[in-house]
Order: sequence, then structure tokens, then C-alpha cells
Amino acid sequence: MRSESPILVTGAAGLIGRRVTELLVQAGRAVIATDRAAPAQPLGCEFAAAELSDGMRLTALVARRPAAILHCGGISGQMLAKDNPASILSINAGGTGTLLELARLFGVSRFVFCSSVHAYGDTPQAMDPVTEDAPLAAREVYGASKVAAEAALRAYALEHGIQACALRLGWVYGPRRTTPSLTARMVRDAAMGRAVTQVEHDGRYAVPLLHVEDAAAALLAALDAPQVLGRCYNIVGGPSQPFNAIAEMISAVRPNWRAEFTAGKALPEYRQGHFCTRAAAQDLGWAPRVTPQQGLADYIGWLEREAF
Repeated sequence: MRSESPILVTGAAGLIGRRVTELLVQAGRAVIATDRAAPAQPLGCEFAAAELSDGMRLTALVARRPAAILHCGGISGQMLAKDNPASILSINAGGTGTLLELARLFGVSRFVFCSSVHAYGDTPQAMDPVTEDAPLAAREVYGASKVAAEAALRAYALEHGIQACALRLGWVYGPRRTTPSLTARMVRDAAMGRAVTQVEHDGRYAVPLLHVEDAAAALLAALDAPQVLGRCYNIVGGPSQPFNAIAEMISAVRPNWRAEFTAGKALPEYRQGHFCTRAAAQDLGWAPRVTPQQGLADYIGWLEREAF
């Protein structure tokens, strides 16, 4: 989808939003970037500060009739705002609802929403690989906020004709990640030259890693796809990887580092299988390009060059 009108990117100071903004600017596309505060480094495009709870500010931005909204903003993980779950629902579900209504009012023709595989909750082994038709049974408020936002998106698409879709992103990692995660902690420790990272579980818990470059590429693919009316897509970087396997990939790059897991202590979190990305390949022409081995090695190298 090409247009002279700008593309509005929310969450543009965050990990995914920043990268997709950079790629749009590099491609010569007009962008209005927004987040609650400007990033430390300029994005090379217009920036407007706005909270997702500030309907007046959002209205002023969407009233400029952007060609599309890439909605990357919101509470970005289940590890954040746990002491204020109402804010997670308000920002993630409520903010998305506000933007969908503004998209309807001002005739925005494309809306791409960053959802999460956390919307699924548990996925029994019989579902493996997990397709987009699997039941949504989120186990925490963060996942529930994504389920609610997806339901609103589908209703706006089917009732009001907005070309809107949701991307169920895996566990995103890579340069400039600031929110806490075990993968980021292990990579940072290895890059800093620390010998050991202590992990308070047995390492068998598997997660669907997704490199930030692949996440941004999926957003751009959804932006330009011919038809996405109300669809949801799994976006992951390949088969889920247990943390002990992720640690082995990191130690292959930095042999003087290792993770020390706690034997016999399983994580009390939900269990998910592998996620099928066939629909994204068929409808969006998207497939992951960054392998975990490559992505982790590049992440370590970036930290050594840029962060220390």
C-alpha cells in the first residue's frame, strides 16, 4: 500500500516501533511517529508526543488522515505493570479501541496491530503446531488485553470495512531492547564478559523467539499486503527454543560465558508449543529471515559496539 499521505506509527520510541519507523524513513515514506516521549536519538521524521489514553491528542494526529496506522504502542510485555493490571487493559485494549474508532471516523484504510502469542495462553501438545484458529485462553492480564484488542479490531474490520489485521508476535529480542527478559539478560552478561548468569529455573521452558528485524519486516509486509480484513497472524522466528538451548547458542559465540540453571525447578508459567506461520507466508509474503543463532550473535556484537 503506497500513498502520499503519512503513516502513523505508535510506540515509535520502543523496540519494534523505532525499527519499523527507521525502515519506513529509509524507504522514503512519510511518517508521523508518536510515543509518550521522544526517543533519545532522532528518528528522522516528524515526532508528536501522545499518550494512548489522551483521546484529544490522538484525534489531532488521526485527523491528518494518515494512509495507515501501525500500532506498536502500549504496555509491551507481561512483565510490566503487574501491580496495576487495570492500566494494562486501559492502555492496550482501550487505546487500541480509540485508534480503531478514529480510523473509522477519518477513513484510515489500513490498521496493523502488534498483538502477542500471549493471547493464546496454554496450547496443549495436541495443537502443535499452533495455528491462528487455536482457542485464545490468556492466563495473565497482558495477554487478555491483546485478546480484547484483537476482538475489537476484527469487529471494526467486519462491520466498518477497515483493512485491519493483528500480528501475534513472539518474544522479541535484539538491539535496543530495554524491558527485562531472560534472553536479554543472558546476552548482556555474555557481551559484558561476565562468566556466569544465574537462572532460577531448570531452563526447559521454551519460548518463540522473534528478532526485531523480523518483527519490523512483518509490520511492513502487513502494511503493503493486498487484503488483510480482520485477520490475525502468528509471527515468530521459527520453532520455540528452551532457555537452555538459547544459552548454548550464546555460549557458542562467547565460550567464556555460561548460564547456570537451577535443577529441578520448573517455571510455573504456561506451556506453549511451536507456532505455525503458514498464514503469514501466504497472505503477507512474510517469513522469518534471522535464525536464533544469527540473531543472538548479532545482538551480542551490537551490545559490544554500542552499549558499553
